[in-house]
Amino acid sequence: MEETRPYYSTFSLLTTKSVKSQIVPPPPWIYAIEMIGVKVYFDPGKVLDLIPPPLEIVDGEGFVYVAKIFTVSGNRWEMLYEDPEETKYMEAAVALKVKYNANIYTYFPFMWVDKDLPLIRGWLLGYPKKLAYISMSEFHKLLDGYSGPSSGVKMGGYALRNGKEIIRMKITLREKVSQSPIPFGPILQFRRFPAVQDGTDVYELGQAISSDFRVGEVWQGEGEVILNGSINEALEVLKINKIEGGYYFNWSFKQLGTKILAKIPK
Repeated sequence: MEETRPYYSTFSLLTTKSVKSQIVPPPPWIYAIEMIGVKVYFDPGKVLDLIPPPLEIVDGEGFVYVAKIFTVSGNRWEMLYEDPEETKYMEAAVALKVKYNANIYTYFPFMWVDKDLPLIRGWLLGYPKKLAYISMSEFHKLLDGYSGPSSGVKMGGYALRNGKEIIRMKITLREKVSQSPIPFGPILQFRRFPAVQDGTDVYELGQAISSDFRVGEVWQGEGEVILNGSINEALEVLKINKIEGGYYFNWSFKQLGTKILAKIPK
């Protein structure tokens, strides 16, 4: 009798016996983030075009950021020295304050990263990630006048998608504050995996399940931000009515997965 080979059990593609080639290892996923961003209020009437039902707009409050992120998947801390490049990436995004079932949440209509692991992991969780070139100012302990955040220090960042600048920001730090500008509430995202001919069509609203939140120093000051649309980016929809300020801060958390709140009818 011919022996039946067992199926390979991987969390994500690539499907191999050793599972070492999979793009995204299983959770928990740990994030340590250094971020600059600008808190804004968008035209609520325009923002509505970017918020699918059943989500609702609140007042147009949003946050645009550029970030440097360190990440460890599945408690594989050895990756920090065995393959350090795999444990860091850049990210840029637009966050919006939304309402669902009378509760306040955070929703990301736009997000970009510069590597495949956070791209695919984001899709699994519902983050609408695309690839982009992203950069931001960095401090160094031995760089006089730029060794860390302090009043009067200027920082900047940008994101380029297919060679076109889609985000550019500049902030001037003024003072420490006690509250970080995001998240507005728990994160909600749409998981969308269409059926191709056959198969299961997935369209559902999920809440990111996270824990172990920690926030370092939060610095606030003035902020400037420019958003540019392109043939594949509808950023021109976001008309900024007011800029409330610029921010620099560090924070970390652990992401465990997604809780499905609703199936979206087709």
